[in-house]
Amino acid sequence: MYAMVTIKDVAAKAGVSKTTASDALRGGGDVSAKTMLRVRAIAEQMGYKPNVSARSLRSGRSNTITFLTSGIQGSYFAEVATYFAEEINRRGMYMLIELTKFVRDDAKQKIPFPMSDGIIATNALHVERLLREHPTVVLENYDDECPYDTVNASSAAGSRAAIRHLAERGCTRIAVVGDNSGPGVYPGSRDLRYESARDECRKLGLRFDDDSFVRSQWSRQGGIETGHALADAGMPFDGLYCLSDGIALGVIRGLNERGVRVPDDVAVMGFDGVLEGRYYSPSLTSVRTDFSTMARVAMDLLMRRIEHPDDKAARQCMTVGYELVEGESTAR
Repeated sequence: MYAMVTIKDVAAKAGVSKTTASDALRGGGDVSAKTMLRVRAIAEQMGYKPNVSARSLRSGRSNTITFLTSGIQGSYFAEVATYFAEEINRRGMYMLIELTKFVRDDAKQKIPFPMSDGIIATNALHVERLLREHPTVVLENYDDECPYDTVNASSAAGSRAAIRHLAERGCTRIAVVGDNSGPGVYPGSRDLRYESARDECRKLGLRFDDDSFVRSQWSRQGGIETGHALADAGMPFDGLYCLSDGIALGVIRGLNERGVRVPDDVAVMGFDGVLEGRYYSPSLTSVRTDFSTMARVAMDLLMRRIEHPDDKAARQCMTVGYELVEGESTAR
């Protein structure tokens, strides 16, 4: 029988204290990135598994994080939730998923997450009371007045890159497709993506007027209907930048049903970079968010708030990187 590897064993192998090893594995404390990576690599090599039950008894915490979102339908939310589940599990913790439509934000409802140490919230800012009563990190928020630590995608830089990509593919009449009226009380990614794309078009000397913003419901079905409408209007654009992959995939379907060829008649691209787009026909060109880094950074911020509840450190706002993944939908 093999002896169980303990945190003390990992610390000894790494040449650090037990406290430093514990902080490195949890992503908390004042541990350098170099030390954190070394300790985690050694722990994985040794087959270390944290004793979650014992840790919970010692700390008075549940080691559970709630992922609070407006919905989990569609590839985007499922993919983001998966990256967070993997990151949370890697830290020896557990993740719960809750939908905001089941949460009332009034004094009559008992806070539904007494077992959670903290919350990762996306499209959930209308439940302000709930967020105030827990350590919270928000995803995709662009208001400087937001009181919570925030981790964002590269909505501005990615959108500008998308417009440049379409222009480099010969597109001269580009439309932005989506809806910039976000679901929260603070400005969100929809606003910034639209504004950045519009400004980049004008910077490149491309025509962009009121007709260049094509309103579409934020869904696959909305994209299909928009594709139909654009085709029925004679397809007045040769490039479409959709503010999400879900909209883009719907638009491609809608155009195809009306006989409009992508990318021959019009190039189409999206934002998010969900894996589903790679298996579509044509495969989707998209601005892919670095979801792995988003999950890691968000959890680092959240653990700081959980472990130091009396620390009134200023709000942190982080932006993760992106990659423009070329598919067939813009191949010219």
